[in-house]
Amino acid sequence: MFMPHNLPGSYGYLFMILGGLSWLAIVAGIVLLAIWAIRALPRTALVGRAPTPAESPQDILARRFASGEIKAEEFQHARDLLRGDPSKP
Repeated sequence: MFMPHNLPGSYGYLFMILGGLSWLAIVAGIVLLAIWAIRALPRTALVGRAPTPAESPQDILARRFASGEIKAEEFQHARDLLRGDPSKP
C-alpha cells in the first residue's frame, strides 16, 4: 500500500524548495539594492568630474573679445544688442 508519509525525505523536498526560493529572494534583494544605490548616486560621482555650466551669451562675447576674435567696437555693439539697446551705433 502507498503511504506518502512513510516515504523517506518527503519533507526534505519541501525544505529544499523553500531553501532555494529563499536564496533566490536574497540574491534578488542584493541586485535590487545595487541598482538603487547606483541610481541614487549623482552623475558626477560616476563620471568623476563636475558638469560644466552652460555659458551665457555675455560670457561667450567676453571670451571672444578677450581672445582677440572680435574688436572693441564689435564687442560693444554686440553687448548693447544683448542688453536690448540696439539704438546705440
